[in-house]
Amino acid sequence: MLKVRQAVPADMAAVLALYDGVIDLFQAQTGNLGWRRGVYPTQADFHRAIQAGTLYLGELEGQLAAGMILTQGTDKTYGEPPWRVDAPDEKTAVIHTLGVSPAFSGRGLALQMIEGAAALARERGWKALRLDVLEDNVPAQRLYQRAGFVYIETKQIWYESTGLANFLLYEYAV
Repeated sequence: MLKVRQAVPADMAAVLALYDGVIDLFQAQTGNLGWRRGVYPTQADFHRAIQAGTLYLGELEGQLAAGMILTQGTDKTYGEPPWRVDAPDEKTAVIHTLGVSPAFSGRGLALQMIEGAAALARERGWKALRLDVLEDNVPAQRLYQRAGFVYIETKQIWYESTGLANFLLYEYAV
């Protein structure tokens, strides 16, 4: 069973190694450079997330197997899409950078990380989890749909790592 916990500063080297593997796998599976070493996600991104208490790690068999950033409030770059859950910003959260180590892929850990995010959301009284996925990242789209996320709309968003690109917005009612 995957153990999901908040990251601490001592986790940084393992987090960077995990995401180097995730980035390599993501690029191999999709051909997309949406996540690139040194561009996104970076050590600075993870440092900020650890300091803010928003980086969560999944451990299995005593090893770091997965990670995600979970931030309270809806990302302002999403604009005003037609969300299905009517909730004030402080009652929503966004999942970012969900990734599973290639050494642990195919074991359902991404789904367990999402379940961990949903459990945390319930504990905190949040009403919805939201996220964005690059339109050509079909494996992630399938994962989120399987987890119960509902497609909301496609939106052009500019991120440093992708430039202006089409992202699918998803929402999960907690």
